[in-house]
Amino acid sequence: MASKSSSANDGSAIQVVVRLRPMNEREQRHGTVPVISAKTKEKVVTVVKGKGRKQLKSSYSFDNVFTAFSSQEEVFEETVKPVIADVMRGYESTVFAYGQTGTGKTHTMEGSLERPELYGVIPRSAQAIFECLKQPQYKEHVVKCSYLEIYNEELRDLLVEGKNSHRAKLDIMECKDGGTFC
Repeated sequence: MASKSSSANDGSAIQVVVRLRPMNEREQRHGTVPVISAKTKEKVVTVVKGKGRKQLKSSYSFDNVFTAFSSQEEVFEETVKPVIADVMRGYESTVFAYGQTGTGKTHTMEGSLERPELYGVIPRSAQAIFECLKQPQYKEHVVKCSYLEIYNEELRDLLVEGKNSHRAKLDIMECKDGGTFC
C-alpha cells in the first residue's frame, strides 16, 4: 500500500507501506509455512527463498510495516488517517494497494463489513470523511472518489453498477499538454 500525505515530514511525501495478510483457512489447513516475515518496530520485511542450506534471506526496509497480526484499525490509523487530514484541508490524495493476486490487497482496502473491527481502509476512510464533514466549518462540500483496478494492464472502474460492471473498462488518454485522464 502506498499513500501520499502532505503532512508527512512537513512536506509532500510518498510513503511505501507493507502489510502481510493473515494466513487464509486453506493455508492454515494445509500447514503452509510463511516465506515472509515482518518486524514492525524495525520496519523491515524478510523474504525467504529456497530450503535447507540453499536458503537465501533478503530483507527490505519500508516507511512502515504491518504484520499478519496488525489490526485493520492500526493500518488505518497509521497510514490513511493522516492522508484524510490532508484531504479535509483541500488536498487531493491517492491511496493504492499493489501486489500479486492473493497477497491481501482486498483484505486491507475493503476488509469485511460484518463487524466494524474488520472494516478495511476504504469503509474507515468514508466514515472518517463524513464524520469530519459534520463539523460546522464545512458548510458546503463535494465528495468525489474513484475506486479503480488495474488488472492485466486494463483499467476498470469498480464503482460502476449493473450486470455488465465487470466490463466497465476505462481508456487512459493523454492530453496535448502532457497530462493523462480516463
